[in-house]
Amino acid sequence: MSELKILDGNNAAAEAMRQIAPEVVPAYPITPTSYIFEIFTKHVNNGLVQSEVMTVESEHAAMSACVGACAAGGRVITATASQGLKLMSEVLWNASGLRLPIVLINGNRALGAPLSIHCDHSDSLAERDCGFIQMYVKDAQEMYDLLLQSYLIAEHDDVRTPIMINMDAFLVTHTHQEIVVEDDEKVTKFIGKANIKNALLDVDNPVSYGGATRPDYYQEARRNQLQGLLNAYKVISDTGAH
Repeated sequence: MSELKILDGNNAAAEAMRQIAPEVVPAYPITPTSYIFEIFTKHVNNGLVQSEVMTVESEHAAMSACVGACAAGGRVITATASQGLKLMSEVLWNASGLRLPIVLINGNRALGAPLSIHCDHSDSLAERDCGFIQMYVKDAQEMYDLLLQSYLIAEHDDVRTPIMINMDAFLVTHTHQEIVVEDDEKVTKFIGKANIKNALLDVDNPVSYGGATRPDYYQEARRNQLQGLLNAYKVISDTGAH
């Protein structure tokens, strides 16, 4: 049965990640989302979840690892903020263009200079057109709830689009509140098995990713991508109604 817990946004995210049990979690910590990885890694080390946590050399590498793992057929997630999201920018476009249902947590933090670790939406808004669905949460409860829903949205056949869930630096990431945490078994049943299409490791149905294309087919791919974003409105509504 559900349980009341006192959690901040980062802890709520880590708790949802534990229940989701993604196959791969590429990690490059940055304030204010650093301890999402710290908490989740403890869950892995304590045997509470079977996930592969990859410590990588940069945020660019983190999103690149997400692309590779998701294309191979796994559920993946990572987290970042501010300059880290900017360093990911190149790969964000690849992730969305390849229609990979990656989930990214972003702690909204000001871009430098001057250096600021506090809340500002300039980091995510600068990636407005990169092809990710963007959601903004107001508190830890919404962080937890939307993270559980995110894979059902991103993996839906009519959407197939990565998702960026944004929470305000410190105002949400570090503010504790009472939230409802659902039963593990109930969450497992809700999110179901991964619905990853055209996995590279499906050797019986070989595919290639990221081939070169001419302008006419490029335009078609972008139009299909837009349709996936538009389809997300209904899927988000239907998923939230469960």
